[in-house]
Amino acid sequence: MATIKAHQEQSTHVEVLLDRRVRYQKHKPGAHLSLERMPQGVFRIDSINQFGSRISINGGAIVMEAAPTVVERRGRIALLLPTGEELYFYVE
Repeated sequence: MATIKAHQEQSTHVEVLLDRRVRYQKHKPGAHLSLERMPQGVFRIDSINQFGSRISINGGAIVMEAAPTVVERRGRIALLLPTGEELYFYVE
């Protein structure tokens, strides 16, 4: 999914996801990204909490060990972690 980053002029912070309705597309797994409680289907991002470098979305449904670069393009959102993990959503 390098094309999503290559064609994006400006990245944003994870806070832009608040109150967005998204649907999981895919991810590139790794030790710094936990999706164990990822909701199925379309869900709203209700909360984003940061504890040191750790980011928790929706009360721990998604946990990232480092703050990602957030890129939005053509109805998709990519969360690109500096550790190499990636998480992709469709925007509903």
